[in-house]
Amino acid sequence: MTYTIETIKDGVIENLDNKEITAFFNSLSGAKPGYLIGSGQGEDENLAIFNSVTHIGANPPLLGFIQRPTTVDRHTYQNILKYKHYSFNLITENFFEKAHQTSARYSKGQNEFKKVGLTAIHKKEMRCPFVGESPLHIALELDDDIEIKSNKTRLIIGKVISVSIPEALDENNYRLNFQELKSLNISGLSDYYKLTKVKSLNYAKPQ
Repeated sequence: MTYTIETIKDGVIENLDNKEITAFFNSLSGAKPGYLIGSGQGEDENLAIFNSVTHIGANPPLLGFIQRPTTVDRHTYQNILKYKHYSFNLITENFFEKAHQTSARYSKGQNEFKKVGLTAIHKKEMRCPFVGESPLHIALELDDDIEIKSNKTRLIIGKVISVSIPEALDENNYRLNFQELKSLNISGLSDYYKLTKVKSLNYAKPQ
């Protein structure tokens, strides 16, 4: 059976209510890597789950993520603006349920590390916390903050300033094996998927 999502003028979906629209379009882009973003220091320390992390460039090394509209308090965004440093921490099978709990709307000043039972670790000269349970830590410094006019979300671009090197790094080609890391991908807001490597292909050239 084929189910058709009908659209009508002004972007209104004819045969779905608002909750169904949100669920459908949040999952439409597929399952993407899950990361916890650590930000802030002291009373500002914050931890939040995101699955919108994306590669921007390799030289200089840049990663981005999408921040929801800042019409309400966004603790991660506020901390990034204030401290400039923040961390990406890969979510794995070993702690994904605790990571998911960081999506709850905790009040400012409530430390998500303590609330969900994850370990905050701190590194010299980094103005942000990292997740002790994560096998991959990426430290970033704010490089650009771009408003997307279509819906007032923001593309936050960070310059990578430090990366932990886990055992799953292939020293021959410097590619991370995300299956060995037990990385999980997230679809929508709450569906978690395991990764299975199919094959490595050669760099494609015109035949």
